[in-house]
Amino acid sequence: MNLKMILEKSLKYPPKVMAKKAICKGFALTQDYLDYLENIIFGTELSDSDLQKRVLLARTGEIYFGLPWQPLLISKEIKNKIIEQADKARNHIFNLLGSGDVKVDYKLRAGGLEGYRYDMRVSEEKYLSIKEKIQTELEKVFQKPIEYEPIDWQVDFKSGYIWSEKTYYRFIKCSHELGADVKLPWELSRAQYLLPLALSYDLTKKRGYAEEIIKQIVDWILTNPCKFGVNWRCTMEVAIRVANWAVVISLIKDYIDNLPPTGKEYFHKVFLKSLYQHGDFITHNLEWSENLTSNHYLSDIAGLLILAIFAKGTFKEAKKWKNFAIEELKKEMERQVYPDGVDFEASTCYHRLVLELFFYATFLVIINDKNLKEDNFIEVGNEIFGEKYIQCLYKMFEFVLYALKPNGRMPQIGDNDNGRFLHVSIKREVLDMRYLLTLGAIFFKEPKFKIKEFGFYEEALWVFGEKGYKIWQGLEENSLADIGSKAFPDAGWYIMRNNKDYMIISCGPNGQNGNGGHCHNDKSGFELCIDGEDIIVDPGTYVYTPNPEARNRFRGTAYHNTVMIDGEEQNRFDKQVVFRMNDDTFPRCLKWQTGNEIDIFVGEHYGYKRLSQPVNHKREIRYYKKDKKWEIIDKFTGEGEHNLEWALILSPEFKQNLNVSSDKFQWHRKPAFYSSEYGTVTKTEKFTSTLRATIPVEVKFWIEI
Repeated sequence: MNLKMILEKSLKYPPKVMAKKAICKGFALTQDYLDYLENIIFGTELSDSDLQKRVLLARTGEIYFGLPWQPLLISKEIKNKIIEQADKARNHIFNLLGSGDVKVDYKLRAGGLEGYRYDMRVSEEKYLSIKEKIQTELEKVFQKPIEYEPIDWQVDFKSGYIWSEKTYYRFIKCSHELGADVKLPWELSRAQYLLPLALSYDLTKKRGYAEEIIKQIVDWILTNPCKFGVNWRCTMEVAIRVANWAVVISLIKDYIDNLPPTGKEYFHKVFLKSLYQHGDFITHNLEWSENLTSNHYLSDIAGLLILAIFAKGTFKEAKKWKNFAIEELKKEMERQVYPDGVDFEASTCYHRLVLELFFYATFLVIINDKNLKEDNFIEVGNEIFGEKYIQCLYKMFEFVLYALKPNGRMPQIGDNDNGRFLHVSIKREVLDMRYLLTLGAIFFKEPKFKIKEFGFYEEALWVFGEKGYKIWQGLEENSLADIGSKAFPDAGWYIMRNNKDYMIISCGPNGQNGNGGHCHNDKSGFELCIDGEDIIVDPGTYVYTPNPEARNRFRGTAYHNTVMIDGEEQNRFDKQVVFRMNDDTFPRCLKWQTGNEIDIFVGEHYGYKRLSQPVNHKREIRYYKKDKKWEIIDKFTGEGEHNLEWALILSPEFKQNLNVSSDKFQWHRKPAFYSSEYGTVTKTEKFTSTLRATIPVEVKFWIEI
């Protein structure tokens, strides 16, 4: 937080309140240093005796939880793709956040990002010392000689920047060097890529896949001491990692059970110590505040809940963790999900992450409950979480039903950073979220989520097992033609649909109770899909902290399908504060009408009321369904003469001629950029036009193929 932001925040509070906050901050910083000194002097490693004080069992060999996941009915194509992913992970080759395939080790020479490249590799002596240490520990597990190439868990393997594993977690700086992206080591350490290894073991029973999981987990534990290094900096990352570890280890239970007895016991001790440290860390570093909780806090409690279920018969505190996490999940469903079922962070892709967090945590509680009988998921869920909670979860899936474009992709409104919780599938397009409807259809036994054109997604085979597929088969089919237009007024997203034609319009709040951490300046903007093909798209996110300039371009007004006035942003933002946006626009929908022949949306925002000569922008969109034609009417009221600039970003996949005409100006095609997932960018084109006009003025334009 920079000085300007601190001063701005201080002006919002009375002097006494600000003084109290300053004193509390001072105490917190003092406590951080005291904790640091204690951990430096006494260390953070958990001894065998410390572990025994925290477990219920005399021996630490009985963990794992029940999972119905089964490799049934899987196609040869899907099987081969899973194994291909697993083979890359086995060779420490990762493709995360736009990195491309990169072998991540201590000899890595990074390619660089936007001209920024760091060479911070350790010395040969240190590398050999690390390798020897890990191999020695692995030999204790496998009771045989081991050759293993360690992974550098602290490196951003795009830029080459390395965080020190000796830095106390509270003193880690995440965005202080241009080009360095903390999300790369975080994403790797989430361990989501281990699931294809576990699934490949499940599919082939080849021991090498399970063995590699053990090797990498032990490697991570040995080179990421608790509370030190970049991978302890953010509690959300700690929670997602431990949840994935728990699921993966459960999937290779039979392999672990057949380890040499001494090795099995040794691994359990190493693993349980780290599991406990993860749980203890989460409970003491919850990302909660009285003013705002977000997907970070939700991740904290979802990860803690899965750990608690996994270790319910092992850790003494597991029951307390579970009860706490369930109660907090219920609270966060009310705090973070609007009544219309949409996540409150103004981002369609964060809706996916939040839905996964709620769903997987809820589901794993239900299937490990004593009252579960075959498939009475909703009955058990209502008993544990309450009917209101389960109904809200249903609405979150229902939003996905309407929001997915006819090609199965989620439109990009707000940030897209590829965020997932449990990634139980083959690697596919980040925006392909059809699998969510398969999960929702089975869990709720809901026919309308079973879309004929989308089909069945294999995630459900591991989540629900054979009985899930039987439930799916017993449901009647829905089709794209039967999904009508729908408004989500709390989120401010309005969706026009007719068979394979689709438009989503953004006219909602900045999210996060006005903080705007993941919203973009896209008010009155839209995405358009005709005949199942993307035509006009939101350009995405690209990156966060490694390039603040690019971050601000991609969230700025000029990069969205709306109107920019006098070169000013709709919502102002500090260019150095990449996760905050002023709440200037206060958009609202004035009219929403749907019918068989025509859909009509009218909305306005007030972001330009702050200009010396204020302007109000009202946009009306008329969709003529039979003609496949969209009419957009932009009305500007206020005073003075202003520059009005339109943009329509074209999908890079769209190669046909698009007919865009106006009653006031000519459109021009210019180069533009598009990012369909975090860390990648591709060239495309945009229609653009500028008009110098005296207000009031009305401009009409039409879009058709």
